[in-house]
Amino acid sequence: MDRITGALGTAADLLLRAVLLQGLWLLGTLAGGVILGWAPATIAVTDAAARAERGQRITLRRAAEVWRAQFWRSQLTLGAPALLLLLGIGALTASGAPLAVRAPAAIGAILLLAALLHIPSVELRHDLKALDVLPRSALLALAQLPTTLLLAAVLLLWGGAALSLPGLIPFLGVGVPVLLSQHLVGRSLDRNEQLLADAEAPRPAPLSRSVEGAPTPLLRSGLSPSTRVGPTPSA
Repeated sequence: MDRITGALGTAADLLLRAVLLQGLWLLGTLAGGVILGWAPATIAVTDAAARAERGQRITLRRAAEVWRAQFWRSQLTLGAPALLLLLGIGALTASGAPLAVRAPAAIGAILLLAALLHIPSVELRHDLKALDVLPRSALLALAQLPTTLLLAAVLLLWGGAALSLPGLIPFLGVGVPVLLSQHLVGRSLDRNEQLLADAEAPRPAPLSRSVEGAPTPLLRSGLSPSTRVGPTPSA
């Protein structure tokens, strides 16, 4: 009985969290006139989801700080790749488009979509040049391919559920994907940081030839903790 009660409590907490994230995202998107607002709003709610996972409160003040700090930068780090994705989808769906156009467009669209799912967490976790965020996010998605595939699968399941019950979309349409993406991409970043720590740790001289094929972190250079929106306040 205690397990059932605990599971129901956790589910209710996650549901409320998703509703709050959805509301913050709608506010941020509308504040930027939709076209310019959705990108900083997405970064802000990803930050809110990460704070909530650490047991901290989701606050409008913190979300507004991140939204303002990321407003112009997010147009380049998140908005531009999203525009490229739309162009790729347009090339795929264009009538009469030759295979020579559709095949690269399909591959590019898949890679861009995978990178887009990773961009908000990479942007918040580490200090990078704006032009480096997209390639590093794509590398992370490829390096942690099992987690990326899991993320794609659960988002497809959620998309199917939302289409079956469209009444959920205004309340949970963005909140649930943000929760899922932030959690799974966070795991990928944690694994990469562990690889960095293992690679930088001093090791004794090997007694025999080292084994080839050991995993190496792909996000080595330029990744220091992000201070772009200031230190994270305590709960």
